[in-house]
Amino acid sequence: MKIAVYSPYLDTFGGGEKYMITIAETLSSKHVVEVFLDQHLSSLEGDFLKNELSKRFALDLRKVSFIKAPIGKGSTTLKRSFFLKNYDILFYLTDGSIFYPTSKKNILHIQSPLVGQPARSIWGKFKLRGWNLIIYNSRFTKEHSEKNWPIKSEIIYPPVDIDKITPLKKKKFILSVGRFFGYLKDKKHADLIMAFKNFLADYKTKDWSLHLAGSAGDGDKDYLEQLKKMAEGLPIKFYPNLSYDKLIRLYGESSIYWHAAGFGETDPTKMEHFGIAIVEAMAGGCVPVVINSGGLKEIVTNCKDGFLWDDPDQLKRLTKDLIKNPNLLHKMSKQAIESVGRFSKNNFVRNLLRLIT
Repeated sequence: MKIAVYSPYLDTFGGGEKYMITIAETLSSKHVVEVFLDQHLSSLEGDFLKNELSKRFALDLRKVSFIKAPIGKGSTTLKRSFFLKNYDILFYLTDGSIFYPTSKKNILHIQSPLVGQPARSIWGKFKLRGWNLIIYNSRFTKEHSEKNWPIKSEIIYPPVDIDKITPLKKKKFILSVGRFFGYLKDKKHADLIMAFKNFLADYKTKDWSLHLAGSAGDGDKDYLEQLKKMAEGLPIKFYPNLSYDKLIRLYGESSIYWHAAGFGETDPTKMEHFGIAIVEAMAGGCVPVVINSGGLKEIVTNCKDGFLWDDPDQLKRLTKDLIKNPNLLHKMSKQAIESVGRFSKNNFVRNLLRLIT
């Protein structure tokens, strides 16, 4: 078969991009697979994107072609329609925008809740009718999107490289991973710092430290400096733009994992849609103590392989319970490692192949 994969945001190298390019890698072993470059992506050159995606996500893209395509902004309906007729399957990562597809089978991928209605107009309904299937990355994303996207759907969890992450000799580290995004502040780093400060004051715990890792662009420097100022005098360490190898080591060495994205939010688009970092941390033997919202509830089974919390006081108390009870910490660490097998790349591949055969 001839298969096309299109994500308008390949150059952001995010979770959605990894999802789509893993689809390309998987299917290229037995099919002709072409990744589309729209007007914007074409300016970056296919070889650069291919090499960068391969390196960042540790994928074998040697059999995948990156080609310029009449798709996305600046394309015309007529050119796109004739072009797509050459393909047996089209995979498209949508941010809410759609077009009428003409491939034999057309599959949308939705990564985050889309509360907007794509099919209010007659033309919108016509475009939506051309899509055969939606793949969601979590039950949470599906529940907050499907009312406005009335198409047959499947849930396939993102592929996580759990085989590359192993527990190491544990240290008294509490870890949290998330981009230091100064504009949105969506990973709630300030809330984590305050919770840790209060935790130390309330429980007089010695030797434990908080470790905050995540990517940071030039526009995030001021935000990162604000966080460092908040953390002055506290055993808190920052790891902006840590290499993946070093992050894997940090997962292996840390004992507890905190996550607060979505705290204080009621808008589902501002909650964690899945939570790859939580899965990676659990693979490394970290016990997750994470907010009870979004897609995290699909990853963590409360009181079995981790804890879910609703407010900072509960976060502190549950963390104290783990620290004061090494047997409980060890037991839940083992259960965390065992539970994340369902999010492996092998499972992702099996579920994907089931859809196209």
